[in-house]
Amino acid sequence: MALSWFNASSETFKSFEFHCDHCGELHSGSPSFANDAPFSYYQLTMSERETLAKLTEDTCVINSESFFIRATLEIPIDDAEDPFCWGVWVSQSEESFNRYIDTFHENQAEDGSFGWLAVTMPGYMRNPPQSPLEHLACNVEWQNQGTRPLVFPHECDHPLYEDVVEGITWERAIELAKLAMHPGH
Repeated sequence: MALSWFNASSETFKSFEFHCDHCGELHSGSPSFANDAPFSYYQLTMSERETLAKLTEDTCVINSESFFIRATLEIPIDDAEDPFCWGVWVSQSEESFNRYIDTFHENQAEDGSFGWLAVTMPGYMRNPPQSPLEHLACNVEWQNQGTRPLVFPHECDHPLYEDVVEGITWERAIELAKLAMHPGH
């Protein structure tokens, strides 16, 4: 699994920042991490990826039968100006996937779909460790042209759902950022 760090900021509440005790750096801006591909893509061998998968920045199709779109999952941080953002992948039915592709360059804000979260996220692992969150049902709200969809997990007994609905503390945001930036520490 590959995750990337991005800085985000605006001018609303407090600017999120923390001094990381793992790398010694000051990280400013609300954390944002992105999965480069859905979990099932990483289960393929390199040869299978070349022959069975088509991965772009916004979509992934595996073996012409598994369809995924890239989306954003936001978790509010108490008193922070911006949420903790996760770039995630969500499975789609073939019909929803094709509708998404066909209308990608239009305003999709009135549309959406159902999907299953198809990534791993540090701090939200299922058992066994490193298992995907593929069994978390979610609504995918498509956005204006050029903006990635937003993901909202269905109500369930999982910490990710609770965090999306209730938000997280500054300390929890720091913990999640450290887990994503420094796996294994």
